[in-house]
Amino acid sequence: MVSDILIWFDKNKKLFPWRKNRSPYTVWISEIMLQQTQAKTVEPYFKNWVKKYPNLNSLKRANINQLIKNWEGLGYYSRCQNIFKASRLVKEIPDNFEDLIKLPGIGDYTASAILSIAYNKKYLSLDTNLIRVGARLLGIKNRSTNNIKRIKNFLENHQPEDRPGDYNEAMMDLGREVCKIKNPHCNICPLKQVCKAQLSGNPAAYPQKANPKKLKKVSASVCCFVDKNQKILIQKRENTGLLAGLWEFPGGKIESGETPKEAIIRELEEEIKVKNPPLEFCGKINHVYSSYRATIFVFISKGSHQITIRKNNKKLQWVLRKNIINFAMPKANHKMIKLLDDYLGD
Repeated sequence: MVSDILIWFDKNKKLFPWRKNRSPYTVWISEIMLQQTQAKTVEPYFKNWVKKYPNLNSLKRANINQLIKNWEGLGYYSRCQNIFKASRLVKEIPDNFEDLIKLPGIGDYTASAILSIAYNKKYLSLDTNLIRVGARLLGIKNRSTNNIKRIKNFLENHQPEDRPGDYNEAMMDLGREVCKIKNPHCNICPLKQVCKAQLSGNPAAYPQKANPKKLKKVSASVCCFVDKNQKILIQKRENTGLLAGLWEFPGGKIESGETPKEAIIRELEEEIKVKNPPLEFCGKINHVYSSYRATIFVFISKGSHQITIRKNNKKLQWVLRKNIINFAMPKANHKMIKLLDDYLGD
């Protein structure tokens, strides 16, 4: 089995940019970027990142706001925050599991990937692809905790001492390109002769699908303030929690019993101490986040309405429309900007 998968990997492995330089730093950055994100999406972000921050020392000296801007579009922004925090805690990327998992944003999977790929140590990086491949090889349908342990033990027992990182990546590639969730390409799989799921005649039935998470629905209202100089007011989120450190338009969740307009009036008074500004309804957008679906009602208010920003206030800024591109914003806000441009006729 091991020789078959490694021979297949040597002939068919994807030449991703992070596979050109197997340093602990580049493995770390790529593995964090690849969390919950497709490889094709990560490629341009990774190339841009290592061009600007080629090593740990350059990352330590970086500006966190610029880092987040470079991350814009990848989502799960806490990953970027954790990369920056971790860079400040070490002089070099640790070469042992215990020290790696102490760092912000690094768990069992990422630590194992760094150790196996960059340091050539025998650690299994068990992700959803490897679980699926292992379950099919063993003919396991039920995703119980005990069965996940069986899969892990099976794959660990076959992981070679001399090429542990290649083995992990081979299994990842196999799961992504061949042993797919739907319509697996068993005819070209190097392990088809020993795969119990393939021999059953219905490999896609292994393992059973997990029940999909039902996304809750929320509604929110925001306001785009536009002053006489065509500057737009933006607000910075806190550095923790969802979309940490990003810039957005003032607003928030619509509470039970509120209309969208009532909600934005309340939010503006609570957030930026502006009472009853003139409001025009601009339109609404829909956006899907990781755990919920949002309908966002967008209002526009023309004029500054005596919004004064102190020099030491780092959370509110008036920005020219053309300069908004310099600020990292959630994807939903880019939809709002398009709505605003259409409304204003820009």
